[in-house]
Amino acid sequence: MQVILFLESLGVDRQVVQRLVADAGLPFTAVWGDRRQIENPDDVVAYVTVRDPIRDEMFDHFPNARVISVAFTGFDTIDLDACRQRGIAVYNVPHYSTDSVAELTIALTICLLRDIPRRDQRLRAGIWKSERWGTELAGKTVGIVGTGAIGLRAAELFKAFRCELLGWSRTERDAFADLGGMYVAWDDLFSRSDVVSLHIPLSFETEHLVGGRELGLMKPGACLINTARGKLVDKAALVHVLGNGHIRAALDVFDQEPIPQDDPLFEPGNTLLTPHIAFKTDEALLRRAQMTVRNIKWFLEGSDENRIV
Repeated sequence: MQVILFLESLGVDRQVVQRLVADAGLPFTAVWGDRRQIENPDDVVAYVTVRDPIRDEMFDHFPNARVISVAFTGFDTIDLDACRQRGIAVYNVPHYSTDSVAELTIALTICLLRDIPRRDQRLRAGIWKSERWGTELAGKTVGIVGTGAIGLRAAELFKAFRCELLGWSRTERDAFADLGGMYVAWDDLFSRSDVVSLHIPLSFETEHLVGGRELGLMKPGACLINTARGKLVDKAALVHVLGNGHIRAALDVFDQEPIPQDDPLFEPGNTLLTPHIAFKTDEALLRRAQMTVRNIKWFLEGSDENRIV
């Protein structure tokens, strides 16, 4: 028996995954668990992981595994050098949650501008009147940091609200200009935007890319939206500017997840926090499962689609 070992749940029912494996015509059995639960390690020919790291000890334990399908866009938990040395292919699942993340970006922005969570809390406490009225999204200047698939989709949605679009990206795309967006210098994006929305991957180069200087450039009362990665922003600097009321922030991602209950980000009242749910919709998770299984089929067919190594 040859086995695909699912190290983590994909967020959909296991029967759905088993059906996807069967429909793809894969001659493998889907098994869930960690390495201690597999009776015959030699049977494992493929791993599926989301965020669980895969290192040398896993390779040694399952000597016949030849492909890793990472059910995530990021693949920083995989030792890619070891995979190259051992001839193990690595695939990921890009773009499965583009709409989901972009839609939550809009939702967080509107909730922040209209102070919706606090108004809900006050109404439940019997307080009808509000001392703040909120502001419209329409007509605001939105800075999109990173114009890849998610950044472009978020820009499309902001455009539908008649926002002015500014962009900064390591790769400038014609599609952003087609939306009426304008690429500007890094400092200009932060100083001119009413809303700054982050859509770049986390890497050694981008960790703490947004620090105290950038946050200080933002307009008083401007909004920072982060549905990308928590470590893109220097948390100490962010806590400082939030604490003095300079800006507002809606954060779906954090430098430590789950976020500890004593985290200083809970203290300012001008924040909106969600538990890394941007990608978690029924539609996105099903697409992720489909692509994860399809990657293994592509490996068997010799396709490099979605292949990292």
